[in-house]
Amino acid sequence: MNSNTLNQKSFIPTPPEKGSFPLDHENICKKYYLLYMSCLRRNSVNNSKCRLEAKEYLGCRMQNNLMEQTQWSKLGFEDEHNANANENTNKN
Repeated sequence: MNSNTLNQKSFIPTPPEKGSFPLDHENICKKYYLLYMSCLRRNSVNNSKCRLEAKEYLGCRMQNNLMEQTQWSKLGFEDEHNANANENTNKN
């Protein structure tokens, strides 16, 4: 056996600050995942047509601590409040 192996400190992994996307081992958000994937299939992988499904999936992950709580605007979505204000402005 190599003596260098015995003297090395054990590696303790730390998750990255950004970009960590833990697996959903308990299938908590599987329903939303499947809805999003079926939407992508129906729309020839055009993700712009599946924004609602993507938002529901990410929302499920945030609610269940499978990802960091993040503002919707930082994920490419409008905040609910801003979206409602824009709709009301466009109707007038």
